[in-house]
Amino acid sequence: MTLDCDVAVVGAGPAGSRTARNLARAGLRVRLLEEHRRVGVPSHCSGLISLRTLREAEIGDDAIIHRITGAFIHTENGGEAALGGGATRAVAIDRVRWDETLSEQAQAAGADLVRARLTSAQHENGHVRLHTQTDGRNSSFTARIVVGADGAHSRVARSLGMAGPSERVYCLGIEGKLTTPREDFVHVFVGSELAPGWFGWIIPTGDGGVRAGIGSQNGAKPIACYQRMTQMFPRLFDGIESCRLYGGTIPLDFAPRSYDDNVLLVGDAAGQVKPFSGGGIYTGLVAGRHASAAILRAFERDDVSATGLAPYERTWKREIGRELLRSLRIRRFGLALSDGEVERVVAALQSEGLQQLAARHGDIDYPSRVLLRLARSLPALSLLAWVTLRRPGAAWNLARAHLPFAA
Repeated sequence: MTLDCDVAVVGAGPAGSRTARNLARAGLRVRLLEEHRRVGVPSHCSGLISLRTLREAEIGDDAIIHRITGAFIHTENGGEAALGGGATRAVAIDRVRWDETLSEQAQAAGADLVRARLTSAQHENGHVRLHTQTDGRNSSFTARIVVGADGAHSRVARSLGMAGPSERVYCLGIEGKLTTPREDFVHVFVGSELAPGWFGWIIPTGDGGVRAGIGSQNGAKPIACYQRMTQMFPRLFDGIESCRLYGGTIPLDFAPRSYDDNVLLVGDAAGQVKPFSGGGIYTGLVAGRHASAAILRAFERDDVSATGLAPYERTWKREIGRELLRSLRIRRFGLALSDGEVERVVAALQSEGLQQLAARHGDIDYPSRVLLRLARSLPALSLLAWVTLRRPGAAWNLARAHLPFAA
């Protein structure tokens, strides 16, 4: 039977477009499905990435709109610490242009961009049939492999019987205008009443622009959390002009399995997201690189079964799995602390020794590296001992973050 394409990639975000580009470059027939009329619209992302992510994307500096050198951390009880400064630590990007550029790279390599919404998918005689809808018209086509790059609520995963990530955070984002104390510093807001299970943020984007927002768990509504945050920090939020509001869901743990017969999951669909910050662009690009390599090997061996695609999970976990698991355990350590203990941690970050460590080793893609160094440093040892006596369960999560990770 002649199939309509070799690989269907569902979702033209960074992970999907990168996977499609690599496969098309290698000569496979690739269809890249995008349900929205314009790639990247609407954006559901704060658009803060590392310089490493720029290199991984192979885009250049065109999408950069602002550079960030440090961060202010605020607690709901008034504590504050400043970290970084000096060198560029991260950049804010035009996320729509970023996604469009990655999609254009895929199309230039030979992938066909299809404007359609996936409604369902099913296994059929050793391949996959995908049912789609465009402007109310239904159609279907066949592919030997489907790549689910369609987000935290992946329809690919649900249609083909694959479980997704179990832990999620629900977020509200605001694009607007606001004067901030320093345009090169982001603001991070923490507290169990302020943002249960997550945090709030302000990211300057240059020329008085900002992206602000907040996330929450435990049923707390993000809009109520955002209103509370603006009331708690009037000095920082007074005068904000909201131009656009958007919502989003962030998965915080791995999907039980990122592969099956004829299918791979990449990006948010697989839970390949940094659980300490919610960032998924870098990890999605890395996963796309590994997904395309695994698919090409499967085609070479004529084996697109779960066994033939299993190397994908081993390789992406070997590169980023340890960091994601470490960060998840450090996050659980932080969630177990009381607000008073969080205040003590933030106060400790003002010490010169911890400031120097943070400045030297800070890395938004691999935050566990600096966080574990901070935990082992002399200025933090007395605080860590105090927390261990009060919160042995929390300390155990921190200890587990040092354990080896089997890919």
